[in-house]
Amino acid sequence: MKGMNIRTRLLVIFTALFTVVFLGATFWFQQFTTARAMEDLRQNLMVSAGTAAEMIDADEHTQLVEFGEDGDDQYEAIAEALRMVRDANPKVMDVYTAVRSEDDPNILLIGVSAEEDEDERLALGDEYDASESPQMLLAFDGPTADENIGEDEYGTWLSGYAPILDESGRSVGIVGVDMEADGVLEMQGRIRSASLVIFLAGFLVIFVTTYFLSGSITRPLRTITDAARMLENDEKVDPLTLAPLARGKDELSHLARVFQKMAEQVQDRQQKLKQEVERLKVEIDEVKRKKDVSDIVDSDFFKDLKSKARELKKKDSPGS
Repeated sequence: MKGMNIRTRLLVIFTALFTVVFLGATFWFQQFTTARAMEDLRQNLMVSAGTAAEMIDADEHTQLVEFGEDGDDQYEAIAEALRMVRDANPKVMDVYTAVRSEDDPNILLIGVSAEEDEDERLALGDEYDASESPQMLLAFDGPTADENIGEDEYGTWLSGYAPILDESGRSVGIVGVDMEADGVLEMQGRIRSASLVIFLAGFLVIFVTTYFLSGSITRPLRTITDAARMLENDEKVDPLTLAPLARGKDELSHLARVFQKMAEQVQDRQQKLKQEVERLKVEIDEVKRKKDVSDIVDSDFFKDLKSKARELKKKDSPGS
């Protein structure tokens, strides 16, 4: 920074500050909008799961899990209710039910799935390890949804859950709703792209603005600096060059007025000093001339010549 002029320093400082502030604002905005989108999606999932759970008869579901068969009439009746919830939202991938295993609280037994293809869905009674899905286990106590987006070979998804309650309010199972989360990722990508465009546009605006604003500061300073340099080199400074700057009321105008007055005083003193030097020089030359004459007159050689001149004068005079 030491080798930079003021204008370059201002450009570097302001653009650096803008970059830091804007990047921080962009990061916060992205986190905020993503969190809002995630929360909306989680709420949507919990509502969908709760709606499906209310459409299921808890006793019939318990009887199906204990004694029913995959694909029988009782299974299809519950599956049809789940399909209604699935088809109401095109982003819902699957709706299914599950109950706790009596042997391991982290193991769930699959109940009914809305998937029509038997080869694609988990069968009735299949075990599912939910130890890494804490929200799924918490769903037996109330509606909940995953905190983070899941991803596998089928895509990205987020799941919501709600309990299946019997007439006494006891949870006998849960409904799970898997929904595509591509929209959240797409939104994040759009935010990043839009932020980059806004950043570049804002960077260009702040750079151009700073460039012209810095010019409005450095140009008067350059004018004053040039005048100071001329004064330093003993060159005549025209006060009119500073007159436009001195008309304002800001600090630079005050500086211009002070320097203008100082330059006039310095030049006036220089002029007087030159005149005094010239006068002293004349006096010194006169004194020196007189001294030189006096030295000649008082010299022995001059006295001897003067004496000889008198003798010659006497010899040449009549009657000598």
